[in-house]
Amino acid sequence: MVDGSEIVDFNGRWVLERTEHLEEYMKQSLGTDHVKHKFPKDMTVINDIQQDGNNFRIRIITNSRVNECSFNVGDQWQEQDTTGDTCIATSKWLGKKLVVIAEGKKTVTVTRELRGDHMITTMKCKNATSRCIFSREKS
Repeated sequence: MVDGSEIVDFNGRWVLERTEHLEEYMKQSLGTDHVKHKFPKDMTVINDIQQDGNNFRIRIITNSRVNECSFNVGDQWQEQDTTGDTCIATSKWLGKKLVVIAEGKKTVTVTRELRGDHMITTMKCKNATSRCIFSREKS
């Protein structure tokens, strides 16, 4: 964990602007059997993040589903991955980046960081890395 002066404020609704290398990442993380078509260009993805210090509630909202998890940075918790399999997740601060590592059938690392008005989410599985760039929704 970091001291209070280093905690980054991820609060808000973050709307996906663009992705980089998402299809290759999905093949690695989901397996080729689960990837039946390209990621739709009109897919809406929102990260709704509520944060109170080291306590997070993250809702990932798409056109077809909502995935939600709540955790305290530094704790371990159980959740379902994208395929519905159970995994064990842990989180930590790496400087001003929030890192979540989910270990199940495959290990997936998700790093969130703020750059200006954007949240950059980097996802890694095996040799594939994808970046999703989000902008904070104006209230």
